[in-house]
Amino acid sequence: MAADANAVFSLYRAFHREIRLLPTNYLRHFYKIKLGDDARALLRVYDLHQRAKRMKRVQKELNNLRLANRGLAIKFDHVLDLAYGRKGKLRWELLEPIMTDPASPLPDPIIPSVQASRPPVLSPELAALMTSNVSHKTKGIPHQHILHPPILPNRADPGSYEARILGPFSKRREVNIRRKYFNDNIRMIYPPLDVGVDREQNPTLHSQERRVDAETLQQAGVRPLALQGLGLFEEVLSLATTGRLLNSDEPAFANHHLSPRFLRRRFISLLRRLPMLTYLHPREQSKKIDGLITRVYTATLSPEQDSLHTNFAHETDVAWFNTIKAEPRARNRRAHAR
Repeated sequence: MAADANAVFSLYRAFHREIRLLPTNYLRHFYKIKLGDDARALLRVYDLHQRAKRMKRVQKELNNLRLANRGLAIKFDHVLDLAYGRKGKLRWELLEPIMTDPASPLPDPIIPSVQASRPPVLSPELAALMTSNVSHKTKGIPHQHILHPPILPNRADPGSYEARILGPFSKRREVNIRRKYFNDNIRMIYPPLDVGVDREQNPTLHSQERRVDAETLQQAGVRPLALQGLGLFEEVLSLATTGRLLNSDEPAFANHHLSPRFLRRRFISLLRRLPMLTYLHPREQSKKIDGLITRVYTATLSPEQDSLHTNFAHETDVAWFNTIKAEPRARNRRAHAR
Protein backbone atom coordinates (compact mmCIF):
# COMPACT_ATOMS: atom_id res chain seq x y z
CA MET A 1 0.00 0.00 0.00
CA ALA A 2 2.80 2.44 0.95
CA ALA A 3 4.65 1.69 -2.27
CA ASP A 4 1.52 2.37 -4.27
CA ALA A 5 0.98 5.66 -2.41
CA ASN A 6 4.57 6.68 -3.15
CA ALA A 7 3.97 5.94 -6.84
CA VAL A 8 0.91 8.20 -6.77
CA PHE A 9 2.88 11.02 -5.10
CA SER A 10 5.69 10.64 -7.63
CA LEU A 11 3.20 10.86 -10.48
CA TYR A 12 1.62 13.90 -8.81
CA ARG A 13 4.96 15.73 -8.61
CA ALA A 14 5.84 14.94 -12.22
CA PHE A 15 2.43 16.17 -13.37
CA HIS A 16 2.81 19.35 -11.31
CA ARG A 17 6.15 20.15 -12.95
CA GLU A 18 4.51 20.01 -16.38
CA ILE A 19 1.57 22.16 -15.25
CA ARG A 20 3.95 25.01 -14.39
CA LEU A 21 4.99 25.17 -18.06
CA LEU A 22 1.48 25.90 -19.37
CA PRO A 23 1.15 29.38 -20.91
CA THR A 24 -1.93 30.87 -19.17
CA ASN A 25 -3.21 31.09 -15.60
CA TYR A 26 -6.49 29.45 -16.53
CA LEU A 27 -4.78 26.37 -18.00
CA ARG A 28 -2.55 26.04 -14.94
CA HIS A 29 -5.50 26.49 -12.57
CA PHE A 30 -7.65 23.96 -14.44
CA TYR A 31 -4.97 21.28 -14.51
CA LYS A 32 -4.10 21.78 -10.83
CA ILE A 33 -7.74 21.11 -9.94
CA LYS A 34 -7.87 18.14 -12.29
CA LEU A 35 -4.62 16.72 -10.91
CA GLY A 36 -5.86 17.05 -7.32
CA ASP A 37 -9.11 15.25 -8.16
CA ASP A 38 -7.26 12.46 -9.99
CA ALA A 39 -4.72 11.97 -7.18
CA ARG A 40 -7.38 11.80 -4.46
CA ALA A 41 -9.39 9.35 -6.56
CA LEU A 42 -6.30 7.15 -6.93
CA LEU A 43 -5.62 7.10 -3.19
CA ARG A 44 -9.23 6.13 -2.45
CA VAL A 45 -8.96 2.98 -4.60
CA TYR A 46 -7.75 0.00 -2.54
CA ASP A 47 -8.08 -2.60 -5.27
CA LEU A 48 -4.58 -2.90 -6.75
CA HIS A 49 -5.81 -3.84 -10.21
CA GLN A 50 -8.21 -0.88 -10.40
CA ARG A 51 -5.55 1.48 -9.06
CA ALA A 52 -3.07 0.29 -11.71
CA LYS A 53 -5.63 0.93 -14.45
CA ARG A 54 -6.35 4.43 -13.17
CA MET A 55 -2.67 5.22 -12.76
CA LYS A 56 -2.11 4.15 -16.35
CA ARG A 57 -4.82 6.59 -17.42
CA VAL A 58 -3.25 9.46 -15.44
CA GLN A 59 0.19 8.54 -16.80
CA LYS A 60 -1.20 8.74 -20.33
CA GLU A 61 -2.56 12.23 -19.58
CA LEU A 62 0.85 13.21 -18.20
CA ASN A 63 2.51 12.05 -21.43
CA ASN A 64 0.02 14.14 -23.43
CA LEU A 65 0.87 17.19 -21.33
CA ARG A 66 4.61 16.61 -21.78
CA LEU A 67 4.25 16.41 -25.55
CA ALA A 68 2.05 19.53 -25.54
CA ASN A 69 4.73 21.44 -23.62
CA ARG A 70 7.26 20.31 -26.21
CA GLY A 71 5.27 21.88 -29.04
CA LEU A 72 3.31 18.97 -30.53
CA ALA A 73 0.23 20.67 -31.99
CA ILE A 74 -2.22 17.76 -31.73
CA LYS A 75 -1.37 17.24 -28.04
CA PHE A 76 -1.63 20.95 -27.27
CA ASP A 77 -5.06 20.96 -28.91
CA HIS A 78 -5.97 18.04 -26.63
CA VAL A 79 -4.90 20.09 -23.58
CA LEU A 80 -7.02 23.04 -24.72
CA ASP A 81 -9.99 20.80 -25.50
CA LEU A 82 -9.95 19.36 -21.98
CA ALA A 83 -9.53 22.75 -20.31
CA TYR A 84 -12.28 24.47 -22.31
CA GLY A 85 -14.82 21.64 -22.28
CA ARG A 86 -14.48 20.39 -25.84
CA LYS A 87 -14.03 16.87 -24.42
CA GLY A 88 -13.89 15.13 -21.06
CA LYS A 89 -15.82 15.70 -17.84
CA LEU A 90 -16.11 19.48 -18.22
CA ARG A 91 -17.88 19.05 -21.54
CA TRP A 92 -20.76 17.17 -19.88
CA GLU A 93 -20.87 19.72 -17.05
CA LEU A 94 -21.31 22.47 -19.66
CA LEU A 95 -24.11 20.55 -21.37
CA GLU A 96 -25.95 19.66 -18.15
CA PRO A 97 -27.82 22.99 -17.66
CA ILE A 98 -29.35 22.86 -21.17
CA MET A 99 -30.31 19.17 -21.06
CA THR A 100 -33.54 20.17 -19.30
CA ASP A 101 -36.15 22.83 -19.98
CA PRO A 102 -38.16 23.94 -16.91
CA ALA A 103 -40.42 26.10 -19.09
CA SER A 104 -41.68 23.18 -21.21
CA PRO A 105 -43.98 20.35 -20.08
CA LEU A 106 -42.60 16.84 -19.98
CA PRO A 107 -43.41 14.80 -23.10
CA ASP A 108 -45.83 11.92 -22.70
CA PRO A 109 -44.23 8.51 -22.18
CA ILE A 110 -44.14 6.29 -25.26
CA ILE A 111 -45.06 3.30 -23.08
CA PRO A 112 -47.93 4.57 -20.92
CA SER A 113 -47.04 2.52 -17.84
CA VAL A 114 -43.28 3.28 -17.96
CA GLN A 115 -42.26 6.81 -16.94
CA ALA A 116 -38.67 6.22 -18.11
CA SER A 117 -39.90 5.86 -21.69
CA ARG A 118 -40.47 9.60 -22.13
CA PRO A 119 -38.66 11.06 -25.17
CA PRO A 120 -35.65 13.26 -24.36
CA VAL A 121 -36.41 16.85 -23.41
CA LEU A 122 -35.32 19.25 -26.14
CA SER A 123 -34.56 22.71 -24.78
CA PRO A 124 -34.33 25.68 -27.20
CA GLU A 125 -30.60 26.02 -26.47
CA LEU A 126 -29.97 22.36 -27.18
CA ALA A 127 -32.04 22.49 -30.37
CA ALA A 128 -29.93 25.40 -31.67
CA LEU A 129 -26.71 23.50 -30.98
CA MET A 130 -27.87 20.22 -32.50
CA THR A 131 -29.16 21.82 -35.71
CA SER A 132 -26.19 24.14 -36.30
CA ASN A 133 -23.15 23.14 -38.34
CA VAL A 134 -20.75 25.29 -36.32
CA SER A 135 -21.51 23.58 -32.98
CA HIS A 136 -21.59 20.06 -34.45
CA LYS A 137 -18.45 17.98 -35.00
CA THR A 138 -19.76 16.76 -38.36
CA LYS A 139 -22.96 18.37 -39.62
CA GLY A 140 -26.05 19.76 -37.93
CA ILE A 141 -29.23 17.73 -38.17
CA PRO A 142 -32.64 19.02 -39.33
CA HIS A 143 -35.03 19.89 -36.52
CA GLN A 144 -37.57 17.32 -37.69
CA HIS A 145 -34.96 14.58 -37.31
CA ILE A 146 -34.74 15.34 -33.59
CA LEU A 147 -38.48 14.81 -33.19
CA HIS A 148 -38.68 11.97 -35.74
CA PRO A 149 -35.29 10.20 -36.04
CA PRO A 150 -34.52 9.01 -39.59
CA ILE A 151 -33.33 5.64 -38.20
CA LEU A 152 -36.85 4.99 -36.87
CA PRO A 153 -38.67 2.60 -39.25
CA ASN A 154 -41.86 3.72 -41.01
CA ARG A 155 -43.61 0.95 -39.15
CA ALA A 156 -43.41 3.07 -35.98
CA ASP A 157 -46.15 5.27 -37.49
CA PRO A 158 -49.47 3.47 -36.77
CA GLY A 159 -51.00 4.86 -39.97
CA SER A 160 -48.21 3.68 -42.26
CA TYR A 161 -48.53 0.89 -44.83
CA GLU A 162 -45.86 -1.18 -43.03
CA ALA A 163 -47.76 -0.98 -39.74
CA ARG A 164 -50.98 -2.14 -41.38
CA ILE A 165 -49.25 -5.09 -43.08
CA LEU A 166 -46.75 -6.17 -40.38
CA GLY A 167 -48.52 -4.98 -37.27
CA PRO A 168 -47.57 -2.28 -34.73
CA PHE A 169 -43.92 -1.55 -34.04
CA SER A 170 -42.48 -2.47 -30.63
CA LYS A 171 -42.72 0.50 -28.25
CA ARG A 172 -39.63 -0.66 -26.39
CA ARG A 173 -37.62 -0.65 -29.64
CA GLU A 174 -38.95 2.82 -30.45
CA VAL A 175 -37.82 4.10 -27.05
CA ASN A 176 -34.34 2.61 -27.55
CA ILE A 177 -33.98 3.97 -31.10
CA ARG A 178 -35.01 7.49 -30.08
CA ARG A 179 -32.66 7.45 -27.11
CA LYS A 180 -29.75 6.15 -29.18
CA TYR A 181 -30.21 8.77 -31.90
CA PHE A 182 -30.45 11.56 -29.33
CA ASN A 183 -27.39 10.39 -27.36
CA ASP A 184 -25.31 9.89 -30.52
CA ASN A 185 -25.95 13.49 -31.56
CA ILE A 186 -25.34 14.86 -28.07
CA ARG A 187 -21.85 13.35 -28.22
CA MET A 188 -21.16 15.33 -31.41
CA ILE A 189 -21.95 18.76 -29.91
CA TYR A 190 -19.44 21.42 -28.90
CA PRO A 191 -21.00 23.16 -25.87
CA PRO A 192 -20.73 26.97 -25.58
CA LEU A 193 -18.89 28.58 -22.69
CA ASP A 194 -21.62 31.15 -22.12
CA VAL A 195 -24.85 32.48 -23.59
CA GLY A 196 -25.39 36.03 -24.80
CA VAL A 197 -28.27 38.30 -25.76
CA ASP A 198 -28.27 40.12 -29.09
CA ARG A 199 -30.32 43.32 -29.08
CA GLU A 200 -29.44 44.55 -32.56
CA GLN A 201 -30.88 41.62 -34.56
CA ASN A 202 -27.76 41.61 -36.69
CA PRO A 203 -27.41 38.35 -38.62
CA THR A 204 -23.60 38.64 -38.55
CA LEU A 205 -23.15 38.50 -34.81
CA HIS A 206 -19.93 40.00 -33.46
CA SER A 207 -18.80 39.02 -30.01
CA GLN A 208 -18.81 42.67 -28.95
CA GLU A 209 -22.53 42.92 -29.80
CA ARG A 210 -23.45 40.08 -27.45
CA ARG A 211 -24.33 40.99 -23.89
CA VAL A 212 -23.35 38.22 -21.50
CA ASP A 213 -23.68 40.04 -18.17
CA ALA A 214 -26.08 38.72 -15.52
CA GLU A 215 -28.34 41.80 -15.60
CA THR A 216 -28.99 41.54 -19.34
CA LEU A 217 -29.68 37.80 -19.11
CA GLN A 218 -32.09 38.35 -16.23
CA GLN A 219 -33.96 41.08 -18.12
CA ALA A 220 -34.30 38.81 -21.16
CA GLY A 221 -35.30 35.80 -19.06
CA VAL A 222 -32.33 33.74 -20.28
CA ARG A 223 -30.77 31.22 -17.93
CA PRO A 224 -26.96 31.39 -17.60
CA LEU A 225 -24.63 28.53 -18.47
CA ALA A 226 -22.09 26.81 -16.24
CA LEU A 227 -19.11 29.12 -16.98
CA GLN A 228 -21.16 32.30 -17.39
CA GLY A 229 -19.44 35.48 -16.30
CA LEU A 230 -15.88 34.13 -16.19
CA GLY A 231 -14.90 35.79 -19.48
CA LEU A 232 -13.25 32.65 -20.86
CA PHE A 233 -14.51 33.14 -24.41
CA GLU A 234 -13.32 36.74 -24.45
CA GLU A 235 -9.93 35.61 -23.14
CA VAL A 236 -9.54 32.99 -25.89
CA LEU A 237 -10.58 35.58 -28.49
CA SER A 238 -8.04 38.08 -27.17
CA LEU A 239 -5.24 35.48 -27.10
CA ALA A 240 -6.07 34.39 -30.66
CA THR A 241 -6.33 37.88 -32.15
CA THR A 242 -3.77 39.96 -30.25
CA GLY A 243 -1.73 37.45 -28.25
CA ARG A 244 -2.61 39.39 -25.08
CA LEU A 245 -4.83 38.70 -22.11
CA LEU A 246 -7.91 40.82 -21.51
CA ASN A 247 -7.21 44.31 -20.15
CA SER A 248 -3.47 43.84 -20.58
CA ASP A 249 -0.96 45.51 -22.88
CA GLU A 250 1.76 42.94 -22.28
CA PRO A 251 2.15 39.99 -24.68
CA ALA A 252 0.85 36.87 -22.95
CA PHE A 253 3.33 34.48 -24.59
CA ALA A 254 6.49 36.62 -24.60
CA ASN A 255 8.31 34.69 -21.86
CA HIS A 256 7.03 31.22 -22.73
CA HIS A 257 9.38 28.54 -24.01
CA LEU A 258 7.05 27.83 -26.96
CA SER A 259 6.89 30.39 -29.75
CA PRO A 260 4.11 33.02 -29.60
CA ARG A 261 3.20 32.14 -33.20
CA PHE A 262 2.61 28.48 -32.26
CA LEU A 263 0.49 29.38 -29.23
CA ARG A 264 -1.61 31.90 -31.14
CA ARG A 265 -2.28 29.33 -33.85
CA ARG A 266 -3.45 26.84 -31.22
CA PHE A 267 -5.89 29.36 -29.73
CA ILE A 268 -7.09 30.27 -33.23
CA SER A 269 -7.77 26.59 -33.82
CA LEU A 270 -9.63 26.40 -30.48
CA LEU A 271 -11.77 29.38 -31.53
CA ARG A 272 -13.22 27.27 -34.36
CA ARG A 273 -14.49 24.81 -31.74
CA LEU A 274 -16.10 27.43 -29.51
CA PRO A 275 -19.63 28.22 -30.73
CA MET A 276 -21.33 31.39 -29.53
CA LEU A 277 -24.87 30.72 -28.30
CA THR A 278 -26.97 33.86 -28.65
CA TYR A 279 -30.59 34.54 -27.73
CA LEU A 280 -32.32 36.68 -30.34
CA HIS A 281 -34.00 39.53 -28.52
CA PRO A 282 -36.85 40.61 -28.40
CA ARG A 283 -39.26 37.78 -27.63
CA GLU A 284 -41.35 38.48 -30.70
CA GLN A 285 -38.63 36.61 -32.59
CA SER A 286 -39.80 33.34 -31.00
CA LYS A 287 -41.32 30.82 -33.36
CA LYS A 288 -43.82 28.00 -33.16
CA ILE A 289 -42.64 24.40 -33.52
CA ASP A 290 -45.10 21.50 -33.20
CA GLY A 291 -47.65 23.74 -31.52
CA LEU A 292 -45.28 25.02 -28.84
CA ILE A 293 -43.82 28.53 -28.64
CA THR A 294 -40.06 28.23 -28.36
CA ARG A 295 -37.46 30.91 -28.02
CA VAL A 296 -35.00 31.38 -30.83
CA TYR A 297 -31.33 30.83 -30.15
CA THR A 298 -28.59 30.83 -32.74
CA ALA A 299 -25.17 29.18 -32.67
CA THR A 300 -22.43 30.97 -34.60
CA LEU A 301 -18.67 31.21 -34.67
CA SER A 302 -16.85 34.40 -33.87
CA PRO A 303 -16.42 36.51 -37.04
CA GLU A 304 -12.85 37.25 -35.94
CA GLN A 305 -11.80 33.64 -36.53
CA ASP A 306 -12.47 34.04 -40.28
CA SER A 307 -10.24 37.10 -40.57
CA LEU A 308 -7.47 35.30 -38.68
CA HIS A 309 -7.25 32.70 -41.46
CA THR A 310 -7.42 35.17 -44.36
CA ASN A 311 -4.00 35.83 -45.87
CA PHE A 312 -3.97 38.84 -48.17
CA ALA A 313 -1.45 38.71 -51.02
CA HIS A 314 1.25 41.35 -51.02
CA GLU A 315 1.67 43.41 -54.20
CA THR A 316 4.99 41.61 -54.83
CA ASP A 317 3.19 38.26 -54.68
CA VAL A 318 0.52 39.53 -57.07
CA ALA A 319 3.17 40.71 -59.56
CA TRP A 320 4.95 37.33 -59.36
CA PHE A 321 1.67 35.48 -59.87
CA ASN A 322 0.79 37.59 -62.93
CA THR A 323 4.26 36.95 -64.39
CA ILE A 324 3.93 33.18 -63.94
CA LYS A 325 0.44 33.25 -65.41
CA ALA A 326 1.62 35.22 -68.47
CA GLU A 327 4.59 32.94 -69.24
CA PRO A 328 2.60 30.13 -70.95
CA ARG A 329 0.83 32.67 -73.17
CA ALA A 330 4.13 34.23 -74.26
CA ARG A 331 5.59 30.78 -74.90
CA ASN A 332 2.58 29.86 -77.07
CA ARG A 333 2.86 33.09 -79.06
CA ARG A 334 6.55 32.41 -79.78
CA ALA A 335 5.73 28.86 -80.87
CA HIS A 336 3.05 30.08 -83.29
CA ALA A 337 5.38 32.77 -84.66
CA ARG A 338 7.88 30.08 -85.66
